[in-house]
Amino acid sequence: MSEEKDFNVFAGAETGIFKGLNINSKCSLSKNFDKISNLTKESSISCMSYGEDEQEILIGLRSQYVKVFDVKDKSYSTVVETKAGTGPVVGVARYNEAILTAVESGLVKLWKYENPVEFNPIDYEVRRMGKLGKEIVMTEEEKEKHAESLKIGRKLCRLRQCRESKNLVAVGGKELDLQIWDLDKSIQEPIFRAKNVRPDFLQMRVPVWISDLTFLTVSSVATCSRYGHIRKYDIKSSQRRPTVELIWTEKDDAFNCTTICTVNENQVLVGTATGKLGLWDFRVGAGFKGLIRKYKGCTGAIREITSPVGSEYFSVVGLDRHLRVYKIKEQKPVYTTYLKSKLTGVLMASNFDPEVTAEAKAEKVPGVEKVEEEDDDELKIIDEPEDTGTQPEDYTVSVANTKLENLLSLSESNYKDKSHPFYEFFKDSKKQRKLLKTTESEEEREQALVIIRKQFENFQLAHSRNGLQPAKKRKLN
Repeated sequence: MSEEKDFNVFAGAETGIFKGLNINSKCSLSKNFDKISNLTKESSISCMSYGEDEQEILIGLRSQYVKVFDVKDKSYSTVVETKAGTGPVVGVARYNEAILTAVESGLVKLWKYENPVEFNPIDYEVRRMGKLGKEIVMTEEEKEKHAESLKIGRKLCRLRQCRESKNLVAVGGKELDLQIWDLDKSIQEPIFRAKNVRPDFLQMRVPVWISDLTFLTVSSVATCSRYGHIRKYDIKSSQRRPTVELIWTEKDDAFNCTTICTVNENQVLVGTATGKLGLWDFRVGAGFKGLIRKYKGCTGAIREITSPVGSEYFSVVGLDRHLRVYKIKEQKPVYTTYLKSKLTGVLMASNFDPEVTAEAKAEKVPGVEKVEEEDDDELKIIDEPEDTGTQPEDYTVSVANTKLENLLSLSESNYKDKSHPFYEFFKDSKKQRKLLKTTESEEEREQALVIIRKQFENFQLAHSRNGLQPAKKRKLN
């Protein structure tokens, strides 16, 4: 039997925490690989990707450093300083044994030891605009000044590497339409440069703001934008405009799409800033205007979606601090866990399948009970009984030892159950819990969490003073 991986999902957070999880239907484990005391605001994880293979994970930081994590050793093998341009790292990849990074100011650099190679998609775009693209006679000083004025408001939002052909990378951003670069060729110009769509019915220019992109195949790329556009491009064609364009709208308002993930050459998963998650199909006549399925469960802005090639599963992380695993054909998540921090990135193992490893995990840790987590760096083991359709055995829920995070991840039916030991707390905190799920404001979210924590503490204190007995036959998921 081949050696089984310890972790099949990895997640990164705004706090800089990098987490490993082993998810299956019997037992779920999670572990932090960083100490919170060693992290600062500049340690925030802005992007993640696998290296040459799944034994290496590249983690891009806001401070323009790249951490290289060894999956087998479960530790960081090296930390590389990649100072170039300005802004956080928005894309990281491994090519030809060198690290490739892209930063918000537009600079993309391949960090070779002797001869680093760099290019700037924003500069390339600007040099072909306005007076600079019309060959008007200008001094070098005037050209530089005009170029700087054209760069205002532009930023690179994402770099992605092609899975099948590692030499191809795609970039896009705010007022920076899709560009494809070939790292094997002399990096002077992109092999594909998208052209904006035609003006709208009012003859107004359609703004460009690519928030994420993904390779469907070696010859096709899909993008999503902050204006609700979901587009497919054929990079081998002479046509520079999208071959298919879908728009995610509701009540005549376009959603703010934040991330996109490939399912197959015709389908993509798209997440929004309001927690909407959908499966889209580029084929003519598919679904309702391209929308095949909406998924339930997400409450905060979605930051990243990932799905292994050919897998029936995908995972989602976002600002609601939850990691959710879905089956593509099912609307509700098959697994949800609260990870305490605002999550910005997620990776899944190519052989991810919780059903395959469930029996093996149960044999390795028989009769494991839930372990209360004293420290955020400790390993957490949670054993869940099989869903047989019957009621679980009687056991006592300790109100004093229950954690707030476990209560916030319960289903809505638990909140309405008057026999639940925490029903009074659920009733008092209903308004704040609703605000927590619906608000887009981070300040309001933090204020709601503070109030909920205070209400929870008051409930536990009242419970201890009154000597109430905890309820029976109650399971906290």
